[in-house]
Amino acid sequence: MKNYIYSSILLFFLSVNIFGQSPDSWFVNENNFEYTMSFVTFVNIDGADLANTNDKVAAFVNGECRGVTNLIYVASKNRYYAYLTVFSNANEEVINFKIYDSANNTVKNVIKKEKFEINEHYGNLFQAYSLASPALSSSAEIIDFKFKDVIANDLSISGNKISIDLDNKIDITSLSALFELSTNSKLFIGTENIVSGNNLMDYSYPVEFQVLSADQSVLKQWLVTVNSSLGTALFYKKDAVCYKGGAIKVLFTKNNEEVVLSKAGIAYATQNINNGETTFSNLETGVYTIKVGGNVKEIIINLKE
Repeated sequence: MKNYIYSSILLFFLSVNIFGQSPDSWFVNENNFEYTMSFVTFVNIDGADLANTNDKVAAFVNGECRGVTNLIYVASKNRYYAYLTVFSNANEEVINFKIYDSANNTVKNVIKKEKFEINEHYGNLFQAYSLASPALSSSAEIIDFKFKDVIANDLSISGNKISIDLDNKIDITSLSALFELSTNSKLFIGTENIVSGNNLMDYSYPVEFQVLSADQSVLKQWLVTVNSSLGTALFYKKDAVCYKGGAIKVLFTKNNEEVVLSKAGIAYATQNINNGETTFSNLETGVYTIKVGGNVKEIIINLKE
């Protein structure tokens, strides 16, 4: 019996040392405080969202519990959230957070901190405040964007704008996008989650997307523009010989259309189509990219002996 008691006491102290303050002692005397702020949070441990109504989150100021609540299930989002109210008597107090994982009977400290702000509210069901251990990514980037069963003439990503050139024979009113995003982020139109490869849409006009980061702190706007080629272009080249540079000739059906010649990603020269053609002369050896009317071609100028 004595061994059992000693073992129980030892386990108690071990649990305190390993897990910190017991969640059973997380309690707030609300009458001691004048002001509140609130959070709508989702809770994540080791990359997985907690999904149990016995799980808890709590807020602390200098080790004193200032707010505690269990997770609840929200059917409209098919997800568990914590609605946390934090109490204080003054602005600027530093708030620390703890998570109780009931399945593993563990308490996790959250690195993220906040300062108390009277009547402030953080988070909602679409963009909830993240309480996670370890912290989740705040990146909200589109890394790659293309269309299912379609080969693009060109793709460019600049800032938050994506431009895709397609052949004019492709029906751009019914395209399904394939995309790669930042780790665990999600793509939306409004609040509708868009799934890669299963999202037929009309790209006759630019489409506005938004990417929500894994920690939901960043909602970045993106604009995708699809351009149909204005006609069919033909390209011819002449390699450099001795001291004489090479040449690239472009034939295109639309006069006055600008032709951009690039090398190593930098614009090298621009000319307009005149009488159906234009020629870039005296070119050094190397790899060139030519763009005209939604058509793109890579051409290598070699040194011919």
